[in-house]
Amino acid sequence: MVDVYLITLALALTFGLAATVALLAASRMPSLSALFQQARGASERPRWGGLAILLAFAVTPFVASALSDQADEFFSPKSGDFLAFLAACALVFAIGFLDDVKLLAWQPKLAVQIAAASAVYSAGYQLDQVGLPWGPELELGIAAPVLTVLWIVFFTNAINLIDGRDGVAVGVTILAAATLAQIAANAGHPTVALLLVVVAGAGLGLLAFNLPPASVYLGDSGAYLVGFILGALSIRAATGVTDTVFVAVPIVALGFPILDTALQFVRRALDHRHPLIGDEQHIHHRLEETGFGPRGLLIVVYGIAVLFSTAAMLLHYVHYFPLEVAVVGSAFLLVLVLMTRLGYVLSIWNSASIVWLRRHLRWAEKDGPDGPAPDKTASEQARPAASRDS
Repeated sequence: MVDVYLITLALALTFGLAATVALLAASRMPSLSALFQQARGASERPRWGGLAILLAFAVTPFVASALSDQADEFFSPKSGDFLAFLAACALVFAIGFLDDVKLLAWQPKLAVQIAAASAVYSAGYQLDQVGLPWGPELELGIAAPVLTVLWIVFFTNAINLIDGRDGVAVGVTILAAATLAQIAANAGHPTVALLLVVVAGAGLGLLAFNLPPASVYLGDSGAYLVGFILGALSIRAATGVTDTVFVAVPIVALGFPILDTALQFVRRALDHRHPLIGDEQHIHHRLEETGFGPRGLLIVVYGIAVLFSTAAMLLHYVHYFPLEVAVVGSAFLLVLVLMTRLGYVLSIWNSASIVWLRRHLRWAEKDGPDGPAPDKTASEQARPAASRDS
């Protein structure tokens, strides 16, 4: 019997590829091409990639259920929940699509994302109880709704932030979705695993047209969509038999977008700049500055994402405390090496806030434990000058 996940992957890839080709052809029609030549520039390539993924994500589970009894067993009992989840996904896609066509302020985008994340929380994707690789499990209590919404909204925007060069966001999404699918399947969540496989397959169908030089962009609509899906499904994928969410696993699996987003937020905040106003200092930008071309950059990014995925798998499968510590320590070491080699440590060290702190600490050392040193009098300041004149 052919594995149900392989069937689903093949279907999602086929639908994603077919939808991308069809939408690419449609975007070249004179009646539609003007739609994407407003706010982003006349030479902009089509931003239909997200729509191809949405279509594949919406259709594949139903087709897989019709072709496979096992897929039907996994999906059909929860097909109603999936339709509700799909509606939230469509809402997130729609606000991103509007942003692709006509640049929107951050407030309406954030409001829609919060509304969609709240709906997902109500549907049962909740961070009520979290567990770490070691230590006690934590009950979040009344903070659970807020933290769940923040979790989903964070990933919704994190994927969008790494979508600055051809192939980066799509490739990282595929690797993260495949990793989380394997973890979900092993943790006894086959429906979640099936949906994550659909995301990976749809991404593979789009990737052929998104590699540099890309003929189709993922767009804000697509980046928001896959970030929202990964953020929501990662909660259930990492849920154990006691409904505890082992958050370290999805955090490591999605380590690349988390790291890039955190670096930009911290760096801008320390420089007294708005953390949500973009610049060209993301990881892919810094890789370019070091001399990597479009494809070399992708090899490095994918390599980093694979290392994070491997660490997440080890963290999930290995239940030996020293090895868990080694895995987490290796992930931190990878982050530190990356930050150092790309100059982020130096940028943070020379940021406005850290420079201010260093100056004040230096003054405190000069003042000594007995208070500030007394100022020199005018006559004392004049003595060295007089001796030099003599």
